Amino acid sequence: VFIAGFLGGFLALLMPCIYPLLPLTVSFFTKRSGNRSKGIVQSAIYGLSIIVIYVSLGLIITLLFGSDALNALATNGIFNLFFFLLLVVFGISFLGAFEITLPSSLANKLDENSDKGGNIGIFFMAATLVVVSFSCTGPIIGSLLVDAASKGDRLAPAIGMFGFSLALALPFTLFALFPSMLKSLPKSGGWLNSVKVVLGFLELAFALKFLSNVDLAYHWNWFDREVFLSLWIAIGILTGLYLIGKIKFSHDSD
Repeated sequence: VFIAGFLGGFLALLMPCIYPLLPLTVSFFTKRSGNRSKGIVQSAIYGLSIIVIYVSLGLIITLLFGSDALNALATNGIFNLFFFLLLVVFGISFLGAFEITLPSSLANKLDENSDKGGNIGIFFMAATLVVVSFSCTGPIIGSLLVDAASKGDRLAPAIGMFGFSLALALPFTLFALFPSMLKSLPKSGGWLNSVKVVLGFLELAFALKFLSNVDLAYHWNWFDREVFLSLWIAIGILTGLYLIGKIKFSHDSD
């Protein structure tokens, strides 16, 4: 679960909502602090704040459901069907049909608090990033939490969120330590949306895992091995056609 979360965090970093903010945020801390060592400390606090926010989210999931409920969710047909539909919605949102966002009033409120200065201001800056980037990170977090919850382990959601937030927070601190490395980063552009769309296809492929659980729970025997392999091959072909430019979505540039 930790490794899945860690990989998910690195994928989230390549999203159009986060990647362009990386050099901006690092340069903000190095210029705001006045000296390099202070900039590194502030970037580290920013990274730790991201970790605290996401791990807290994982702990809240555990507290709301409890380990017994998580175990029940893993085998419950209705919940597996809900998870399947949820991941399909996430996948479609990554393909560009719509965006899942949190209320803008929440982002504005957090942004106001980030002007307070000091460590509290840095924490609210991290919270603003979490809220503003939700349209990109939400489906990844949702998939991760669904997968962690289906394991039935009490700490799985928090461990998953720790891996996710660590991967997301590390670059902000590392680039503050070595700002010259920022020059080697590829420039933002249309390729960021391509990453997002490919993840959308992967979300749809991943959703089938939960459809399989529904099939097993109700003994329908509709979705056997051949059906799933066919569906995964179809999704793989569509992903390939997209990558060579034969399929185009709304947010894709020429």
